[in-house]
Amino acid sequence: MLNQLRCTRSIENLTPKLMHKFSIILLLTVFCGANSYAQKDSLSAADKAVLDSMMKADQFFKLMNEKKKNSLEVSIGVGNGSFSAHNQAVNATGVTSQVIFTPSVFYRFKNGFSVGLTGYLTNDSASKLELYQTGLTAAYDYIGKKVSAGGSFAHYFADKDKYNSKSLYQNDLYAYVKKSSGIIQPVLTFGFSNGKYKEIDLIKFRRPLIGDTILVRDSTHNKSSYFYTSIGAEHDFYFYGVFSKGDELDFIPSLVINAGSDKTTSTHVNKAYTNRPLLSKRARVASSDKFQLQSVAASFELTYSIGKFFLQPTMYLDYYLPSTTAKRFSAIYNVTAGFSF
Repeated sequence: MLNQLRCTRSIENLTPKLMHKFSIILLLTVFCGANSYAQKDSLSAADKAVLDSMMKADQFFKLMNEKKKNSLEVSIGVGNGSFSAHNQAVNATGVTSQVIFTPSVFYRFKNGFSVGLTGYLTNDSASKLELYQTGLTAAYDYIGKKVSAGGSFAHYFADKDKYNSKSLYQNDLYAYVKKSSGIIQPVLTFGFSNGKYKEIDLIKFRRPLIGDTILVRDSTHNKSSYFYTSIGAEHDFYFYGVFSKGDELDFIPSLVINAGSDKTTSTHVNKAYTNRPLLSKRARVASSDKFQLQSVAASFELTYSIGKFFLQPTMYLDYYLPSTTAKRFSAIYNVTAGFSF
């Protein structure tokens, strides 16, 4: 992914410093070509060596001459987004204080396709680190001079017989299209997630003959789905030679408006429901939100790379708009470090 981004930088997106270098080299080239009619060899061997050195050292020519190639990416991340690798609007529906580690391995083909495996680890009830789900992802990214587009599908493998509200979705679909360059780069995204999970809760029952209320542990089998679309605007700031020769720093801030719909169906399996005719109709409960404007958000993505190493911290801030008794503001963070070979 990092190599693809480097290879598709256009001349109009170069920093002023690089454009200045390119202009000097271009003028020298034109000057030498114009004088070639009068002189058989307009530059000395020393001058040619200096010019060749400038062209080889200049970041622009490195980007233009760099060929796309297959790459292997190994990384580990830490954050609090548990449901999806891309659908931050989905993650914002269930952010908790839990810390999640995400080691991953991706193989990226030079034609834009990629496949990868990601593990999701967090502390269990006994504060021991456990692998609660594993994600298998297939994706494609097209990065053009004017338009970029792509999509991914991830399937999360988890123990469905385990009571695990951290793995609500098993299927995660994501797609995007954006303007590749310019001061303002519009972005349109679509996402859909669905899955099944089990959960344990305490329910209240009133005993008619005795007149008191008791708490009973109840198990529910749940089906959930979430569809969303968002429109946003972003800009890509990138700098070369920030801390060392050959490094690169990318910073992408964006503003996002999210709209979507969701549905959850819960089936109670406690005998208090199944053995009582009057309560059997309440054993299955469905709740849904129609398609509506859901939240406004801001995203900040920073990528620093030098050689084969990269470091990528991200922050996503989401404010929920519809009426709710839950917390409206969510902050999702992730820091990933890895190597690309």
